[in-house]
Amino acid sequence: MKLAPLVLIAGLWPLDAQTSLSILLPERTRLLEDQQLDLVIEARNMTNLSGLRVTANAVDITARFKGPAPADLDCDGRQDAVYRADLFRFSATGNVRLSASVSSAEGLFSDVKDIIIQPFSMAKRPRNIILMIGDAMGNAYRDAGRIIARSVETLPGVPGFREGFFDRLLEMDQMPVSGMVMGYGKDRVIADSSAAATNWATGNKTINRALSAWGDGNDCLWGSSPTAANLWAANDNPRVETLWEYMKRKYNYRTGVVATSNVTDATPAAHGSHNGSRDPSFELSRQFLENPFLNGQPVFDVILGGGKEDFDPDIRRDGRDMIAEFQGRGYTFVQTATDLKEVNAEAGKLLGLFRRPNTVTRHASDVRPSARGNMDPAYDKLRLTRPGSEPVPNLGIWTDQPFLDLMARKAIEVLAGPRGDQPFVLMIEGSLIDKQAHSAHVAGTLWDVIEFDKAVGVARAWAKARPVPDTLVIVTADHDQTMTIIGVADISDADLYDRTPVFTGSIGPPVGNMAIRSFKDANTNVRPDHPWASAGGGSGPPANRYADIYGTDGFPDYQDTDGDGYPENRQVGDKGRLRLAVGFRTGSHAGTSLPLTAEGAGAFLFTGYMDQTDLFYKMATVLTGETAEADALLKTMLENPRYPRTFGK
Repeated sequence: MKLAPLVLIAGLWPLDAQTSLSILLPERTRLLEDQQLDLVIEARNMTNLSGLRVTANAVDITARFKGPAPADLDCDGRQDAVYRADLFRFSATGNVRLSASVSSAEGLFSDVKDIIIQPFSMAKRPRNIILMIGDAMGNAYRDAGRIIARSVETLPGVPGFREGFFDRLLEMDQMPVSGMVMGYGKDRVIADSSAAATNWATGNKTINRALSAWGDGNDCLWGSSPTAANLWAANDNPRVETLWEYMKRKYNYRTGVVATSNVTDATPAAHGSHNGSRDPSFELSRQFLENPFLNGQPVFDVILGGGKEDFDPDIRRDGRDMIAEFQGRGYTFVQTATDLKEVNAEAGKLLGLFRRPNTVTRHASDVRPSARGNMDPAYDKLRLTRPGSEPVPNLGIWTDQPFLDLMARKAIEVLAGPRGDQPFVLMIEGSLIDKQAHSAHVAGTLWDVIEFDKAVGVARAWAKARPVPDTLVIVTADHDQTMTIIGVADISDADLYDRTPVFTGSIGPPVGNMAIRSFKDANTNVRPDHPWASAGGGSGPPANRYADIYGTDGFPDYQDTDGDGYPENRQVGDKGRLRLAVGFRTGSHAGTSLPLTAEGAGAFLFTGYMDQTDLFYKMATVLTGETAEADALLKTMLENPRYPRTFGK
């Protein structure tokens, strides 16, 4: 047939769009030298495959591939196949052109992908990285946390926020370097937490809901979430090594994750597990113990957070007692703040699980629990009274949960070791800023910003006390949400805490069926007519029904009578009525750029606008130690009295 010449270039311009050869890599793949990944090649609608040839810069690497394995890609019933080279490494640096071709009864097909391999060499003196993530902590959340926490009196009768200035900014505000992060996903403008964490953990973008793995052609087999029957199709997605795994595998670094969510939630999980879906948490916790990039060894030396149910044999489908198995690998296990306080730097390895749902079974999918054991928000751990439109807490038996600053302190101590000389990389997440914002619970959200900032203070103090400046502290977010500051409202305790709706109503199609309830605290927390925002606490009327009521003169006058750094959100005498007023546009994520502040070794790299994947390569550069000269210059600039300083720093 005369069509043969056209078929030869079918990989670039196929005659049948369903017949193609595809190398499953993002368009802009970047890697560190020797960073491991799964190279997967999909052959669609082909029969009688033969003669696979794969080259990297014209060097034949075909022998590393296994296959063809039969597959049903795109769930269309056609005959497809997959080739794999798992845990592949590129040792050469620079630009690499990956080429693949295969013969079939339908013709010769090919594909080409370009990869950038960046050099990496360890610093002579190892450095540490503490990456701190305020989940959903966009600019408005930092601003609101600052106003609430720093408006309290610094001297009797003297508020810390007056005439538009602060006596002392938040810990994260005082960090000298700042930048902005673009956190877009591979397949959409607004990334979820799993895609965002994959961005900085691996240096590459992925689809929403995937964890340090790329999408593949059989994802259609499990749809939005896998079950035990099709979990294999989520487990086989092409994986890419995280910085945490890379540093442990190559340089025996200590590694850790700390979160106030369940520890298998998207953000912590992306640093040490790999899956096409964030949902199968039984599998994710197994990978924490038996990591595929570390020859089946544990990936983290410290794991602290909620989610005990993922480790318990009465909930897991496989019946494994994961806590006992971690203890068998030398981990100290704790589940209360009291026990955590007793842990010292000699512990070596630490597993702390501080929450399990009050009622939980195995989910019908058999791959996760029926409920998630996120830790309780700071507002509830403080035993503060919730505003009337927010849910009444139920801590159950979990009344001794640690605050994030204690978790951060113990994680750092254990990772650094008794002499403080063990190098480590650590991620600390204030997870519930996001989870409380989804339901527009402003008290739960913003007191968690304050809790998170206290943990930032722990990290900063530890880094500053080092005998040499060898630690980088970064504070940023995975994505934003839609809260905005709309002023100050004068509201009494009686109205703030009133749990009787003053307005009830309903909305039907085409908006969607939902009930609306408005409470007397609505002036401090304006919610939209949106089903997410009404979940669990009721919705106030939308902001456009209010006019010019947020022009209250003055500044909030929150009181902190016990001096613990958390305002009590109540009236004390004639003070405490002026409260921050905020509004939520939706109960979901926003696609705005994210604030970042940094301090310590290599902090100057984090200025300006950057993509979220850049964080991976900037952190890697810091670990090479090649920033000392610029670090010294930045220190000189910061300490020069000729340059202006911001009030409160």
